[in-house]
Amino acid sequence: MKITSVKAHILKPNERKFRWKEEWSPMTIHHVLLRIGSDEGHEGQFISWLMDPGLVETALPGLRDLLIGRDPHDVEQISYKLTDSLRSPGAVASAVDICLWDLLGKHHGEPIYRLLGAARNSMRAYASTIMYDTVPEYVKIAEECYEQGFRAFKLHAFGVPDKDIEVCRAVHKAFGGKMDLMLDPVNAYDRLGAFKVGKVLEELDFYWFEAPIADSDLLGLADLTRSFKMPITATESVLEGLRGYPKYLTGHVCDSIRSVGDWIGGISAMRKSAALCEAFNAKYEPHSYGTTLVQAAHLHVMLAIHNCDLFELPVPQGILDVGMKDTIRVTKDGMVEAPTKPGLGYDIDWDAIKKLTVKEI
Repeated sequence: MKITSVKAHILKPNERKFRWKEEWSPMTIHHVLLRIGSDEGHEGQFISWLMDPGLVETALPGLRDLLIGRDPHDVEQISYKLTDSLRSPGAVASAVDICLWDLLGKHHGEPIYRLLGAARNSMRAYASTIMYDTVPEYVKIAEECYEQGFRAFKLHAFGVPDKDIEVCRAVHKAFGGKMDLMLDPVNAYDRLGAFKVGKVLEELDFYWFEAPIADSDLLGLADLTRSFKMPITATESVLEGLRGYPKYLTGHVCDSIRSVGDWIGGISAMRKSAALCEAFNAKYEPHSYGTTLVQAAHLHVMLAIHNCDLFELPVPQGILDVGMKDTIRVTKDGMVEAPTKPGLGYDIDWDAIKKLTVKEI
């Protein structure tokens, strides 16, 4: 099998504006579809929400030079050249890696997680919110998620300690004991604010406290980790990926490692990160927030490892399901099931892509 084509579609921006803490302005999300075709007629496909359209257009000629004529089974060699040798993982390199794994799955007629070595066929899911303007809106979305089947719920609140405490108390009052609750202030607090919020979260028996302070503050994170029984999870903003995690593990700076797989090098980098965490008897809980195919890429890795407990789904469900026939949904018992189709396992809606495409490269 040889790669014969590399194409990209620049898609219209998402109609919704996104925001995950108060200090951020509402963001416009751009989507890019990358397609890598083979001489067998199979195609690896990935829709990103992190690739800059201009960068993709600039990078595509070089990607064609690198990829065309190569065997997709050389995914490790190709990904190494794109990331490790350059010391620069990123959205484009990650998208290439994920496309190659999708292509391999389709070639072999298997879902990717089975090629990686299946550990399970389903796992627990948690709802992951956007930022809302009022406390009642958080209670309302929590209720909707509970009715949909979620039994775990993560708040992206305001990133302001006192306001976040108010939100957490309100959601706990309504759903404590019914859903495992988590808070992600997206690195918004200073140390004092993190301790103030953390004490309340521990009192409310929150499942974990994510990204309380800057990931660069290793001493502060280690202090929080020692001070609370509630797990502290961090490192989502450690964008160099695998090479950035050892210092968090050797010093027990946090209880679990987070990563953005569609930035740190794709499926290849995530499986290595999971193995690194396993060597330290630590959890690896990737950030799987993103488009359907971003979610899928993470899900396949999670289904092939033992040291991950929860799969992250954006809510309201569907807000990032751009250009898809198939999507990932929680079951009534709070689980997500393994895909059964080859590759990433979720089909693109080509009629929708045609309408969304601004430019095909």
